[in-house]
Amino acid sequence: MPGFTKLRADWEHRYVSDYVLMKYPHDIHKFRCPLGTVPEMWVREMGLGKAIRAFRPYRPEVDAAVVTADRIVIIEGKLFKVMDGLSKLPIYRSLIAETPEFSEYRTLPVEAVLVTPKEPQWAQKVVAELDIVVDIFIPGWIKEYYEAQEKYWTTEEKFEREKRKEMLKGLGY
Repeated sequence: MPGFTKLRADWEHRYVSDYVLMKYPHDIHKFRCPLGTVPEMWVREMGLGKAIRAFRPYRPEVDAAVVTADRIVIIEGKLFKVMDGLSKLPIYRSLIAETPEFSEYRTLPVEAVLVTPKEPQWAQKVVAELDIVVDIFIPGWIKEYYEAQEKYWTTEEKFEREKRKEMLKGLGY
């Protein structure tokens, strides 16, 4: 259940975080990592650090990036919409080389990983052609997630969401 002031739970971020911390506990990892360049004009006017922060809303974000001793691993986690993750990963992989935050790791190869609880059969050919690794990860709480999804559209759950929205509105949220 989402927090009191939160209208929705962010399950995929939890999913990716749990995966990264389990699979790469001792490596450098970044979550919601922005990718791509920052305009040179911004860098000249503000300096690199400030330009990176200011331009962040305009850069695509990979769910997680991990730097190991021998590679950079970019990770997209998808509980349902696997196609979304697969379509983003080739683009993200191409942006790593020009991402300022990864400049010191540019010589490392980039591995693209899609993390999902169940690989769709249609994806097997696609991942081979796009050189994407699919890693099946099923955390202990996944059953809770699927149960929450099943009851989301029930009358009782709709009523509870509306009640929470009204209470939050009354509190100024």
